[in-house]
Amino acid sequence: MNIPLDNLYHWIQSLARHPVMLYVFRPHGSKDIFNLELLQNYKEQHAFIPIIICHDQEPLDFSFHKFDNNLDRLIKFVKYSCSDDSGVKELVDVYTYINSQAVATFSWFNILDNHDWTMLLHSEINSQDVEDFANAKFVPVYYWSHAMIAKDWYRFAPVDLRLQKRNPTKNFLVYCRDWTPTREYRLKFLEMIVQENLTSDCVISTQHVNNQGVHLKDYQIKNTQFAVDVGAILNSIPDNTASSSSSADYDVDDITSTRVSVVLETVIDSKIHLTEKILRPIACAHPFLLAAGPGALKYLQHYGFKTFSDFWDEGYDDEPDTVSRLQKITTTMQQIQNLNEDDWKKIQCIAEHNQQHFFSEEFMDQVVKELDQNFNSALNFCLENRGNNFWRWRKLIRRTRLIKQWPQTTKSDWVRRSLQELRQHRLRRSQNNSSPGAVE
Repeated sequence: MNIPLDNLYHWIQSLARHPVMLYVFRPHGSKDIFNLELLQNYKEQHAFIPIIICHDQEPLDFSFHKFDNNLDRLIKFVKYSCSDDSGVKELVDVYTYINSQAVATFSWFNILDNHDWTMLLHSEINSQDVEDFANAKFVPVYYWSHAMIAKDWYRFAPVDLRLQKRNPTKNFLVYCRDWTPTREYRLKFLEMIVQENLTSDCVISTQHVNNQGVHLKDYQIKNTQFAVDVGAILNSIPDNTASSSSSADYDVDDITSTRVSVVLETVIDSKIHLTEKILRPIACAHPFLLAAGPGALKYLQHYGFKTFSDFWDEGYDDEPDTVSRLQKITTTMQQIQNLNEDDWKKIQCIAEHNQQHFFSEEFMDQVVKELDQNFNSALNFCLENRGNNFWRWRKLIRRTRLIKQWPQTTKSDWVRRSLQELRQHRLRRSQNNSSPGAVE
């Protein structure tokens, strides 16, 4: 499915109160730094306009993005990102020299710019990866991106008359399409469902062959705590052949024939990264259980949604251990099987409240305001804390003579204006005594 995310990013750019350049992953959903491209052709592309990397669709993984300083990879990255090869070797030599001398701290993205800090747009909380990026000279900018995307995807749900004709024949709807590589926990959960004899009360399926073409019976579990009886799953859980684009839609029959969505989120470790998976049942007025990071239900409550603790145990939301959390969810599923019709009428009222809130201006205003504040706060920080790396670059380049001449583009009017602006900024900071003196 071709999802027009560029419209979202152009809108985000419009919120900035200062010129800014956005880098996005193409294709959307990639996490490879070699797939980073400028959102558009900016009239003034230079090292003094703040940069933000849009990494809001997928969970962050600092170890995956951490630049290894391997010279071959470094040259490849520069060549991939530059329009021509002129000065590539000299640029890499300067970068390598600076890092070897520990004169300045640079992120892997500083190979292409002279910013002290680079903004990072993301969509997760309670995240060690966010802290690691922050310690590597990135300024995190949080917002709940999937809330905005899902509202578009599921926009017809409130007026879809088919969803109003509920005739549940089973209690639980469990979507479990993929189970690799960070989603192995789903296999453990499926095994628990089989062991607790819950499969007959579920609309459930999973891929028998994963996205990499590996059959479940041949798959080697990476995380030993999620080791499972593969045969029990294959014999009890039917194959799921849905494509990845199915996340952008809802199945009326699945919703109307079940009472509760058991949502298996993308991430279930300590971080919270909620996606369209939880917002689909909310948009369709379907009650839910949520397998995600601890505190995920409280995260939803923070945004004005109601959960179902008056009718079943939601203590699993506080459980720090992943396997124990999954086991508590299956116990809650057994509890749900004993609810009566009066309970279900009240539960459905909560689900309808959540649907109305999801499509309300109040909810979207909260999401937008949060983004606006976080984005412009980070932007102001980058503007106030800029220039030091540039002056270090300038001094080292002159001292080492690694770059024998500047590219012709450095003589353009916008470079002269930018240098003048940086000098004025340095003077203001010095007069205000707001930061240590810049290195000249």
